[in-house]
Amino acid sequence: MLAGLLLLATLLSAVHGLLTHPETSRAALQQALLAGCVGLAGVTALACVLHQALRPLHARNEHSEQRLSLLMEAVTDYALCFLDRQGRVTAWNAGAERLTGWTAMEVAGCALERLHPEDAVAAGVPQAHLERAAREGRLLSEGWQVRRDGTRFWAETLLTALQDSHGSLRGFAKVTRDITERRRMERAQALFAEAGRVLQPLSGAREVGEALTRLCVPEVADACILFLPSSDGQVRPQAVACADAQAATRLWEPLLRCPNADEVGPSHVVCTGRAELLPELDAEHLPQALEGTAHGELLRVLGVTSALTVPLAVGPRVLGALCLLSTGCRRYGEVDRAFMEELASRAALALDNARLLTEAQGALELIGVAAHDLGNPLSSLQLRLRRLRLMEICTHEPRLRDGLVGAESETRRMGRLLHNLLDLSLLSAGHLTLDREKVDLAALVREVTERHVDQALAAGCTLTVRVQEDDTTGTWDRLRLDRVVTNLLSNALKFGHGHPVELRVHGDDTRVRLTVKDSGLGIAPTDQQRLFHRFERVHGHDGHPPGSGLGLYIVRQLIEAHGGAIQVHSRVGEGAEFTIELPRTLQDRGHIPLHVSA
Repeated sequence: MLAGLLLLATLLSAVHGLLTHPETSRAALQQALLAGCVGLAGVTALACVLHQALRPLHARNEHSEQRLSLLMEAVTDYALCFLDRQGRVTAWNAGAERLTGWTAMEVAGCALERLHPEDAVAAGVPQAHLERAAREGRLLSEGWQVRRDGTRFWAETLLTALQDSHGSLRGFAKVTRDITERRRMERAQALFAEAGRVLQPLSGAREVGEALTRLCVPEVADACILFLPSSDGQVRPQAVACADAQAATRLWEPLLRCPNADEVGPSHVVCTGRAELLPELDAEHLPQALEGTAHGELLRVLGVTSALTVPLAVGPRVLGALCLLSTGCRRYGEVDRAFMEELASRAALALDNARLLTEAQGALELIGVAAHDLGNPLSSLQLRLRRLRLMEICTHEPRLRDGLVGAESETRRMGRLLHNLLDLSLLSAGHLTLDREKVDLAALVREVTERHVDQALAAGCTLTVRVQEDDTTGTWDRLRLDRVVTNLLSNALKFGHGHPVELRVHGDDTRVRLTVKDSGLGIAPTDQQRLFHRFERVHGHDGHPPGSGLGLYIVRQLIEAHGGAIQVHSRVGEGAEFTIELPRTLQDRGHIPLHVSA
């Protein structure tokens, strides 16, 4: 085009010279005109050739722009936009308009800071993202973004730097999608897992309530209150958590008011068992149903913008209500209600388990007190029966002597049961403390054996105690080991009826072992697996009534409390052999942590 303009200027100059200077040589002017025309024709031909060569490139460029435009308009689930090097909007698709509410005309040439919360803009987050994308080529990030109406959504954004062939930055391409629901589900799963970890080990209603409200703030609420019915039937706050310490001081006055059962709020939720959702609230203009109520006053004092109250129910029983309050941009919906109802049901189970555990511990304490109080008169009764049996009159009255022997045997059996119940209450409550002293296990075994001579004679069993020359002393609880040996020997005499019973004591440098062996009925392999569980009983075939199922359970717990172990070896019809191993030195521990099997 430049060459054509130069040739055209030359031709015009020649024509002007011909008209203004007729005396100039016509031959020279004709040659100049001819050269100009030939040059102009050549330039025209070159322009035609270039036009034909560039027309496909232009068509492809228009086609690419059309496809990009169609693609941007067709994608409605993602917000697509292009930015210049300063981060100003140069293109804005329909998906971006649908997601944010801003039209292309409204954001054209504007920076994207208006899409970010004020705190993020003040912290320089948008500009930092642009600089990092320009430096690294692309940046994938998540965070809150703001719509035109002021609501927030959790956005996943891919920011890609656009560079020319020389590597110079030309702008940015930004792809954004709303992942609020996905994030909510991920947080719900994490909260469920945390709730299971935190709530289950707790053993009191107050501890469960405090842990539950702490879980919800600030994860799903700005303030959370657990309401439980009191003994007078009123629904009162049990636990409170608030993200704002100043707001926490303002909420107690309306909380302490006693609401009516028909008022909207926690009391009504407890009575009906149905959740109440208030998605949009204006603290200055509350709904008519909340005017003048305790719950409405609470919402007004805190400036609540959204509220959700769900029941804590176990089956048909409603144990309480959990109230979630939002004072910011968070708005509760149906998804939040379903999520919180599931969390509340798990919390209700934890509360119910805490109640049952409290009742069970109370029953165990009562059993322990009763067992302790019955022990003294029972010991006195045993001594009186023994004196009667040894009196001269009994030697001439066989029936009286046999009756006294039987009565004395039953009182011993009752004494073992009372001691087992007392140990059971201490074990279950975790209050068992070992009274450690130097004990000779061989001497203790001989002492227990002497106490059971009469029982062995009545059972037709011979008792044998074998002790090696090794030292059999250790630091143990003498009273608890007496219970262990007594339970094992009583079982051997009971199930080894009419057969010899042997007790062996031997030790090495670190441990002392006691083996109690009978040649009676034996124990089936399937029964051996459950023999040491609580309330598990192995029924004999000799007519003896089954025991309480506590003896061997108590034995195992006491042995493990000493840091030892117990094993059983038996075959049906060949008797049973119980072996306990005790470390000579008990570790320096106060209350022994015990394993209580179900």
